[in-house]
Amino acid sequence: MINGRFEELISAEQGKLWDERGYASCWEHYADELQLLDLRLQWLYLRRKKRMTEWQADPFNGMFVSEEEFMGLINAAASLPEYDQEAELLLDRLHEAEEAVDRRLAQSGLTGIFLPLPYIERIFGMQEWERQCIMIALAVELDRKYERIFGFLIDDLTAKHPNISLLLQLACHDLEEMGAARLSLSPSGKLAKYMLYKEAGEQTTRSLLSKLVFLDRRMVRFLLDETVLHSEEELFRVTQRHALDTPLQQLRTGLELQDQLQTFVREMYAPGRKERKRIAFYIWGPSGAGKKLQVQHCCRSFGKPVLFADLSAMLLQDKPFDMLLDEVLREAILHQAILGLTHVEVLFPEEPDLLSRQRLEAVYHCLNSYNGLLFLLADRHQRLSSELKDRLVIDLEIPIPDDEQRHKLWESFALEHGLDYKVDWVVFGSKFRFTPGQINRALMLAQGFSAWNGSGNSEKTAHLDNRSGIDVVEAALYKACFMQVQHRLAKKAVRIQPKYAWEDIILPTEQKEQLRQACNQMKYRSIVYSRWGFERKLAYGKGLSMLFAGPPGTGKTMSAQVVANELQLELYKIDLSQVISKYIGETEKNLHEIFEEARLSNAILFFDETDALFGKRSEVKDSHDKYANIETAYLLQKMEEYEGITVLATNLLNNIDEAFIRRISYIIKFPFPDEEQREKIWRSMFPKEAPIGDDVDFKYVASKFQVAGGYIKNIAVSSAFMAADAGTVIGMRHILQAVKYEMQKTGKIWNKDDVDMY
Repeated sequence: MINGRFEELISAEQGKLWDERGYASCWEHYADELQLLDLRLQWLYLRRKKRMTEWQADPFNGMFVSEEEFMGLINAAASLPEYDQEAELLLDRLHEAEEAVDRRLAQSGLTGIFLPLPYIERIFGMQEWERQCIMIALAVELDRKYERIFGFLIDDLTAKHPNISLLLQLACHDLEEMGAARLSLSPSGKLAKYMLYKEAGEQTTRSLLSKLVFLDRRMVRFLLDETVLHSEEELFRVTQRHALDTPLQQLRTGLELQDQLQTFVREMYAPGRKERKRIAFYIWGPSGAGKKLQVQHCCRSFGKPVLFADLSAMLLQDKPFDMLLDEVLREAILHQAILGLTHVEVLFPEEPDLLSRQRLEAVYHCLNSYNGLLFLLADRHQRLSSELKDRLVIDLEIPIPDDEQRHKLWESFALEHGLDYKVDWVVFGSKFRFTPGQINRALMLAQGFSAWNGSGNSEKTAHLDNRSGIDVVEAALYKACFMQVQHRLAKKAVRIQPKYAWEDIILPTEQKEQLRQACNQMKYRSIVYSRWGFERKLAYGKGLSMLFAGPPGTGKTMSAQVVANELQLELYKIDLSQVISKYIGETEKNLHEIFEEARLSNAILFFDETDALFGKRSEVKDSHDKYANIETAYLLQKMEEYEGITVLATNLLNNIDEAFIRRISYIIKFPFPDEEQREKIWRSMFPKEAPIGDDVDFKYVASKFQVAGGYIKNIAVSSAFMAADAGTVIGMRHILQAVKYEMQKTGKIWNKDDVDMY
């Protein structure tokens, strides 16, 4: 009964005449291809018919091998008998139909009709028999009758797909094609790699010929004219395609690099060039520097789309990394796009393990088999040229723009966003070493923050503005800038939120002027270094280093906060206990990490009580002295390389080595406050909201007690708590009692006669 049903299925549409016009759509093409497949299936059936007579009718067929079936299988290896006239007529009709399909395909090519199957055959460089293999595997997606037909032909009605053996019999004309097909269908072959579904951890116990063939779901959708990726696919989550009609942002920096890129590619791929090298551009630089934009402009100039694949996102997917990488390469070939792999640095973890090494090997193996132009993008530099065999690797860095360029970027992006802010963009360009992408993002965020701050209570907003000393817009800009920075300084440093302004700090005029000059050096560095050309005279040392020297409590930490508040920069106090290590090399490693993380945000690094780490370089008497001097020299080196602000605080200036002092930009000496200054400090320590008794005499306590500002702060806070406990205003007796406790704490002598009058 099944034999009759098979003949009925394959002869259902054989009454048609072949059309000679080009195909109007892929569906017309597939209709003809299925008719061809029906003819091939009938031809194969006729060849087998005389060998499957008696045992095929056996109801227990497949459960055991009968003697008749055994003899039939043995005799299958013998030469084929002469076929009847029906078989010869069918073969002639098959050849005629193949020629008719080829003519229609040629006509479709002249009219520009897109047909997925011939397109795949062309871009993957396939043979005609490979196209037939794909069509046979696709048949079950077009008509479910082929599920039963294939099950019948492979003697397993539970199977709904053809196996490799059936593919070879239907698609190949001779033994040479069969040998090539076996290679293409093997796990590393072209058909298996790009067209067929691969299962992770696939078992290899069954023979290659008996393996069922499934088209990959992505290829099924593409062949069915669904060229766009679905959102549930892994490829959709890890790739980004820039077609030729995608709007392209203008390049604001790196114009010379772009010209060089285009010229080089044009020369290397010139039509008359005898030898063409496979090229890879390794472009590295910080996030937002414009790496992807450079690639897009280069490829657009040659009329090529770009497919970016994010390696960091690929590591997060459920599908094995090597399989997903093959799919990425296939997607680039499908769209005839230039391939760009982003975040290459994830392949090189600080502590590589077996899995990371296997991933790296998979990438190298895959890229070495890929012949197209390749762009590798990373945030940091790695050496790749030795592993990418037979490929010319061009190493390119896209650095952070200089101060003058950043100034212009802030201005141009602000105009494009419609931000008519009265802001000194020179200052922002100097403070924040941002890439173009970070600047654009910061301005976009600032728009939202500014609108939010301005939408609330106007009185509350005005109060915040007066307290911070900057308006709503500028506050929003600084907040947006700080949000662009992702660093790990908090591991070895403590962030200090600046709360003091110029009016809060009590210092002699000379010291205050030095602090203002230091701030101005950071504000206007773009003018001096870039516009006036001083940058060409300085190979390094363009940052700002300051040394605050003076007794405890004289305002060193407060001054660092004033500078941070004035420049609106983050301030981090370095915890020396987390930096200094007894193990050789660990201190340098910790310092390196601190400066590298600070570089991302241009933060102010405040090293307090640095005498232990930065004392005089000692005479080398043992290995400890030798490495102590190396640590000091290393710190000097990192301070000169750092383009931000470094502040060192010490109680004993005389202990600092002269060679060390010579490299400091500003040395500010904090003197012990005189009586007049102490009175100002006393008055400034009590907020205007605090209830002060009429008996409080600040001039008296300033003259009687020679204490610095840090101690005065402690006394003021302690006296306030005493008054709160007593339920009264802050009186003189509370202040004197707090003075007594503070002096006893530091071991100073308390003279009761000095305060008998109170």
